[in-house]
Amino acid sequence: MTRLLLVSNGHGEDVIAATLARRLRAAGCELAAVPLVGRGRAYDAAGVEVLGPRDEHPSGGYLLSGPRALLGDLRAGWLGSTRARWRALRAAAGRSAGCVVVGDWYALTSAWANARVPVFYLPSAISVLAWSPDAPAHRSPFGPWERRLMARAAAVYPRDEATARWLQERTVPGVDYLGNPMLDAIDGDAAVAIPSPYLLLLPGTRGDAGFSLPRMLEACRRLRDEPAAVVAWAGADAPPQADGWALAATAAPRGVIAHYRHADGTEVAVAADAYATLVAGARAALSTSGTAAEQCAGLGIPIVGFVTPGPQYRETFARAQRRALGDALTLTSSAPEALAAAVRRALHDAGARERAKVAGRRAMGVPGGADRVARDIARRLGVTGTAGAAGTIGAGDAADAAPGRRNGAA
Repeated sequence: MTRLLLVSNGHGEDVIAATLARRLRAAGCELAAVPLVGRGRAYDAAGVEVLGPRDEHPSGGYLLSGPRALLGDLRAGWLGSTRARWRALRAAAGRSAGCVVVGDWYALTSAWANARVPVFYLPSAISVLAWSPDAPAHRSPFGPWERRLMARAAAVYPRDEATARWLQERTVPGVDYLGNPMLDAIDGDAAVAIPSPYLLLLPGTRGDAGFSLPRMLEACRRLRDEPAAVVAWAGADAPPQADGWALAATAAPRGVIAHYRHADGTEVAVAADAYATLVAGARAALSTSGTAAEQCAGLGIPIVGFVTPGPQYRETFARAQRRALGDALTLTSSAPEALAAAVRRALHDAGARERAKVAGRRAMGVPGGADRVARDIARRLGVTGTAGAAGTIGAGDAADAAPGRRNGAA
């Protein structure tokens, strides 16, 4: 079997790479993964061997967000962990026919520095739709260094058509928009015995949850007459405590794993391994997440977000996500009263869901990108047993997401 190495740098990136892994395995590939940030638990669920350290660091991968984050990660052993991950990457790449990179410039640089095999790059974290029109002329969504490394890749699969067009206009070779695999990376089918529709709480997997989840819970106290609220928990650790709330675990390993209960009678369930179940029944979402919010937008779910102290959902990140997701995302103050008011508007505005759907399709495209990308990688590597070339997005999808131009060599 053809062996491929997956490299990713973040929880959302791990989920996307694991989704691709399932398709690549079906195409006849043997797989291993090196997650550059965190524990890479999404690979476990996909049955992919994980190589290198699997430790967490305080910044959650945002060590350059400020001196405190950098110092905290250095004290937690970031340098030694990074060296060990790179050694694992180098050794595994030496036994692989190709390297599939999901993430940003850091993941791409890590692969370029350590792998001497064809690199297939999915810049899942960057969209030109998120870029501010007021940004200085010397700045761009992809800097000169990243574009230089992209030019050396066997193929580059941008997350949306606008980003593909931007790269093609700057003569980056091998750019091929085949759809956004993020929409195929919605998993977690555990049952939750709570009537839908839900208000979905998405505090994220970074350190932001300690700040954002208590505020979401307080907003739920003001929304007791609205649909039930459920926390979609994907963190590696237990959900955080919240002042005034009792957190009681259930005996279930998946599905509803805990309940937050307030003295005034408000109750909010916490569910794990149930994200696909929850988004199928969600009417709106409160979010300080990255990938999960973008997936909700792609499904036409109105989202309310608010800025946290970090490490991820700081003002710059939140504003960029708002530009990318357009009318699917409303940003407001972190005050529980403001959050509750924004959620109530989203729940009762008859046009909110349709506007979210239109904006989400513009930003996220349509499902099926994971299949197309996996088939294209297999074809380029000459893996036997593949079902022909991937092709661009089919005519049946054209009304929702037009195909990008192909200019990559096989």
